[in-house]
Amino acid sequence: MSDRAPVVSEAAGYGELSRALLRLAIPAASTGLLETLVFLADRVMLGRYSQEALASMHVQGPVIWSLFSVFMGVCVGSVSVVARSVGARDLATSRAASRSTVALAAGSGAVVALGAWVATPWLVAWVGPESPEIGALSVTYLRIALFGFPGLFVATAAAMVLGAAGDTRTPFAVAGVTNLVNVALNQLLIFGAAPIGLPALGVAGAAIAGVIAFTLQAALLLRVLRRSGSPVCIRGETYQAPITREILRVSSPVLVERVVFHLGYLGYAAVISRMGALVMAGHQALLTLEAVCFLTAQGFGVATAALVGQSLGRRDVAGARRAGLLGAGLSAAVLTALGLVIWWSGPLTLRAFVAREQGPEAAEQLIQAGLVALPLLALSQPFMAVGAVLCDALRGAGATRPPLVVTLVGSLAIRIPLVIGLGLIAGGGTAAVWTASALDWAVRAALALAIFVGPGWTRVSVRTSPCADEAGAVEGAASS
Repeated sequence: MSDRAPVVSEAAGYGELSRALLRLAIPAASTGLLETLVFLADRVMLGRYSQEALASMHVQGPVIWSLFSVFMGVCVGSVSVVARSVGARDLATSRAASRSTVALAAGSGAVVALGAWVATPWLVAWVGPESPEIGALSVTYLRIALFGFPGLFVATAAAMVLGAAGDTRTPFAVAGVTNLVNVALNQLLIFGAAPIGLPALGVAGAAIAGVIAFTLQAALLLRVLRRSGSPVCIRGETYQAPITREILRVSSPVLVERVVFHLGYLGYAAVISRMGALVMAGHQALLTLEAVCFLTAQGFGVATAALVGQSLGRRDVAGARRAGLLGAGLSAAVLTALGLVIWWSGPLTLRAFVAREQGPEAAEQLIQAGLVALPLLALSQPFMAVGAVLCDALRGAGATRPPLVVTLVGSLAIRIPLVIGLGLIAGGGTAAVWTASALDWAVRAALALAIFVGPGWTRVSVRTSPCADEAGAVEGAASS
């Protein structure tokens, strides 16, 4: 697979940009979908194992996602540094940034895993399952799954720098291999294998399978990053502190943004957990279906951030703006179609989350709760696409503060108050939960678009040479 980024000329029109975006976005989105299959396989197989096991994923799912997403934020600045360096053909800096990113990821993953392992009972209690059985299952899953955090962080960092350099196909291929391993291990460890004397481990088995899958993924991607011809090769021992400091400087608003978002999301999950097992299970089923859309948007975000950053590395501000708007538009079209497909197929797909021991009445309640909320899920998809992709485009440019503002407004001012009022107080159930989500994404999309069409983000400066002085820093022009 090629290590070179797709080259888009400064005078590129929308046709050339569209092709470049799709070349990057399709493998990136597919990688995200494959990685989500690790958790999807857990949810579907644990749902078939027992309703309590599926309901427990409402606890450990948000906790793992929040811990990973927040602390992985320390590496996000590498997207802008690597992409701009590749655009400027500064090989030394792109490689130094890649080494720094992998080192930051490995250290962060180990520290977070240790701290969260100690704090697991408090984390589970904070999210707030009322059932002692669900709480115990969540503690078991989390304490095993945390051993996979170093691998998960390193694998994500490796995919991040490869994507910024224009290689989204390699992470996709690696994710395909590791997902096959995860599904096979899930089947073996969750349900057991009587002929060979392996007991059914339930949630513990799902967690063990995930640890093995993420560790394997990290090992394979690190091998790729050692290719000598790659612009993001990590071979060599030269440590450049200025590059690490620049990554951390650009990343710091992202870290704050993710803390805000995930504190809000965990609060959102805590409210839902107090609305009963039916709402919890129904929300998990719909969230799993929506993950297909969200990860597709993330794929377009990876592609758009890479092209925006590389364009600014060439000082092509007009091209960066075109890439951002086109990426958001293409993503909105794709997500709208996916949302409609999910809505249409809901009566069939929701049945996959019905536990085997559930009676017909309980199964029908879960399905009906999901069907009521599916139109809201479908309605929110174009807004999710625009909000997510434009925020990624801003991060790819190094403008990491505006997405923080977008997240503050959407998460704390819209989503939390609405789910409390409509869901917990008014008793609106699953439909109330998804009304809050849809309105949150609509507000985020409007704010992100207003910021992106303005000139402020094009003035952001990112240092792309470890030895450069201020005059050598790559700057976006003040206007297009």
